[in-house]
Amino acid sequence: MVAAACLGATACGGHTVTKKDVVARANGICISTLRAVRSVPPPSGGAGSPSALARYLQKVAPIVGQEASDTRALPRPAQDRALLNRYVTAVTASADQYRALASAAKRGDSAAVSQGLAALRASPVSALAARYGLTRCNVSAGSGVS
Repeated sequence: MVAAACLGATACGGHTVTKKDVVARANGICISTLRAVRSVPPPSGGAGSPSALARYLQKVAPIVGQEASDTRALPRPAQDRALLNRYVTAVTASADQYRALASAAKRGDSAAVSQGLAALRASPVSALAARYGLTRCNVSAGSGVS
């Protein structure tokens, strides 16, 4: 908690947090998330089996939720702050979509699953990440779901 407050203001060493600092931290979050998601075996038979998809998403949704939480905790330097805020909002929306998708798959609601998958494919997260300079955040963490 103290460390987060410290980073938000001056990084505790008299150094003001820069966009470069945020890019490094965000890239680290993305790498960790991608590794964690890739450690979850994809649904057997692809996303076609609702029960397999539900089990997969129940494991992946919390990982993506943690990514969103960690991303929201990033400091917001002045340089490109509006773009960073849009990225954080998009990451949070994707995490919400994963939770909704997991719920729909668990219910066996194929229409909601299709709609959720389409929403994830249309997410601006990768484009916003690239625009901000996040070189390790240009791949959807849940790319195993399609």
